[in-house]
Amino acid sequence: MKLRNSSFVLALAATLGAGTAHASCGSAFCTLNTDWATQGVASEPGTTRLDLRAEFVDQKRLRAGGRQIAAADDTADATELRTINRNLLATLDYALSSNWTISASVPVTSRSHSHISDPTAAATLESWNFTKLGDARVLGYYRIDSADPALNHGLSAGLKLPSGDYQVKNGDGTIAERALQPGTGSTDLVLGAYYSAPGRQPDSSWFAQGMAQHAIATKDGFKPGTQFQLNLGYRYPINDSLQAVAQINALIKARDTGVNAEPDLSGSRSVFLSPGLAYSLTHDVQLYGYVQLPVYRHVNGTQLSADWSVIVGVTTRF
Repeated sequence: MKLRNSSFVLALAATLGAGTAHASCGSAFCTLNTDWATQGVASEPGTTRLDLRAEFVDQKRLRAGGRQIAAADDTADATELRTINRNLLATLDYALSSNWTISASVPVTSRSHSHISDPTAAATLESWNFTKLGDARVLGYYRIDSADPALNHGLSAGLKLPSGDYQVKNGDGTIAERALQPGTGSTDLVLGAYYSAPGRQPDSSWFAQGMAQHAIATKDGFKPGTQFQLNLGYRYPINDSLQAVAQINALIKARDTGVNAEPDLSGSRSVFLSPGLAYSLTHDVQLYGYVQLPVYRHVNGTQLSADWSVIVGVTTRF
């Protein structure tokens, strides 16, 4: 199967495993992924896939519940100003057999954040600016055999590992809030299922995938909220090399808990529309770009949010 004819719509936010967070101070990864193992791409045993992706998420809008508010309406102990995320994500997949694939991903988070501490009294500006490795993720995919070779469905399971730093400080020696850190300090169980099939138009395809992530071991009084994600996507070929792709991404994140968490300012429900394009340079190399737009958002307490996000990357297999 040629790469340009593969089901290349971005399937799921494996950034669930790489550190997706939507907290009061606005740490975030895009809810998108380039995991071929869940999209019907036929890979012979021994095939390796490398995906490199960059994300830009600028969180500068304050939200309370389902509405946008002004900074003057923020009654929290700190008034959040802005969080800019420039994330890199590297994912390496290896096909052990026609049914089994293993996947490992490592994120790099470049994040700047600022807020005003104690806005009604001392009103002190605090900021952080760092580039750090985040939490790595290791998953296994099992493809269920089907009588129809055009269908692709299976299960996934694995762990998000506590490899990212969760004690990053600023120049004044102040440790950032746990939700702002590049790592959570937790080991999380990740479980999922996926299904993809041909679309109604020639050479088109669609997919559906769900995934859940739950912390099973934590450190230093912080447990990230359990996350559930559902993704739907469609791919339509424009010509032999160019594809139009689109996703709907729904994410539910429960409140963080623990003595170092902010339960009242964490947790959210979000739905995003993510249109994009994918271009095949060669049989095995593809470029892609997406814009992610919010359709529905509801947050607990007051949190920062982004009006849009951008994802670009390249995928190759060998």
